[in-house]
Amino acid sequence: MTNSSIDATAAAEHFLAGARDGGLRHVCISPGSRSTPLAVAALRTPGITTSIHLDERVGAFNALGRALASSTPVGLICTSGTAAANFLPAVSEAAMSNVGLIVMTADRPPEHQSWGVGQTFDQRGLYHRQVRTEITMPVGGDGGANFSHRAGWRAASEAIEEHGPIHVNWPFRLPVEPQDGPISAPPPLTEVTRSAKSANPSEVSSLRQALLDARSPLIIAGPATLPSASTTDAERLINAGARAGAPVLADALSGLRGVGGPALVPSPALLFGKGSPFATALSADLIIHLGQTPTAKATRLWWETQRATHVLIDPLNEWNDPSHLATHRYVSPAVELLEAATEALDQPQTHFDTWVSAGEKAAAAMQQTLTETSNLTEAAIAHAIGTTATGNDVIVASSSMPVRDIDMFVDISCPARVFANRGINGIDGVIATAAGITNARAATDNGGRTVVLIGDVALLHDVGGLLDAARHETPMTIVVPNNDGGGIFSMLPAKDALDAAVFDELLQTPHGTTFEFLASHPGITHTFATDIEAALAAAHTSPQTPITIIECSVSIEDRFSLQHAYTEVLAST
Repeated sequence: MTNSSIDATAAAEHFLAGARDGGLRHVCISPGSRSTPLAVAALRTPGITTSIHLDERVGAFNALGRALASSTPVGLICTSGTAAANFLPAVSEAAMSNVGLIVMTADRPPEHQSWGVGQTFDQRGLYHRQVRTEITMPVGGDGGANFSHRAGWRAASEAIEEHGPIHVNWPFRLPVEPQDGPISAPPPLTEVTRSAKSANPSEVSSLRQALLDARSPLIIAGPATLPSASTTDAERLINAGARAGAPVLADALSGLRGVGGPALVPSPALLFGKGSPFATALSADLIIHLGQTPTAKATRLWWETQRATHVLIDPLNEWNDPSHLATHRYVSPAVELLEAATEALDQPQTHFDTWVSAGEKAAAAMQQTLTETSNLTEAAIAHAIGTTATGNDVIVASSSMPVRDIDMFVDISCPARVFANRGINGIDGVIATAAGITNARAATDNGGRTVVLIGDVALLHDVGGLLDAARHETPMTIVVPNNDGGGIFSMLPAKDALDAAVFDELLQTPHGTTFEFLASHPGITHTFATDIEAALAAAHTSPQTPITIIECSVSIEDRFSLQHAYTEVLAST
């Protein structure tokens, strides 16, 4: 050790004290030998809580969920080797979803690298461009207390300021066990906060003029328009749309639903689907895009047909312009920019009323279709989850069809906040993410429930996350529409383009599994349901175990039939 070096555990304690001062409050630990200094330090550091996750992949998604729900960075600790590689899916999702994680991977010292030592590979650059910054620590405590303290502070600061994951790779030599007792409290550092930014005056002037020139403006609020659950900010944004005469199409993940206000268009995800008359009847000459790419692909395909000025409001420099149509790009915060640009505006409401009327017709047609359909469908399941949700609840939807179903079939008045891993749209880690969201919300003691809508294949992907949640007695209701894996690929062009036998072999995913076997765990109850409302009510009012799985048998054919019936009802209105 160098003259300035300290015990490895003490160095880790100084690091975590600095990270705590910067804003870190919780660390998810996956047990391992080489990471002992980090794990012990996390337990010793006042102001930091910990949770233990046996599977690194599960632990990483749990941390992602905690960070999503709390809007604060969450730490991860693992040992060296493939343990660190198992963090990659959640780190990648965090990178694309602008979620702060502090990923602390223990490593072997330099003399172990490239010499055939087990559990050793080059972990530097492991996450490549999926992290905002990589910090390579000196071996053990060689950096000393002062450096270690500020390295932790920097890690938390960058996770907050850069809106994403930070990788801290830390090699340790034996012995890794603590040599001394806990450190005395180091001098506190300044907590880092996301600084409130005001709107750029030139952008305010430019957007205001664009609104004044437009005859048919439209605001499309995609996922993460409002990353935090701020009802006040949602109201401010919706009111700005009303002053501008601009209807607001609010994605289920936008943070704008459930607030109310005349600018919100009912059932926005139903407007432009196959067979909808609104795709040609509705138009816009100014499209203002907020947040990430909308869940409803039909919305993006529709805006590609419009001869419009396309404004991208992009405060996080994400360049969410999938159709490459943006003509203006502003980097001011969305709420502040729209509020300032529409101050004292009172634009005509004719165009606005047309959109709201179309949304109401689409909503009524779908409600009639659901009422007249006897078979249980994924649409009816999503609708029931929305109608039974309260303002304290959260809904977590897996990718593929569940998040689309929430977007389409849950009314915009539903007060529950909706989460989904839509950064990369993967189906892995859904239960672990939901558990992390639930864990973070439990600290606020708001009494809300977590309802997870997840496909059968996605649940099979995350059985480890389910068992981890049960081990921690994390209360959740998990709803599984089971169509034996035959869902989303049947709706893609490959279904008609490929020979039936080839399609079935390559793209169908039958697994022949139902999920009652999971109820062998004492923390899990399973039920097959044909009456989804009754099953949800039972799970919410008298749960037998922390986790209730409600499994519903559905078919892709019924999904196609419902879509056809909806189109016919809509055409007759």
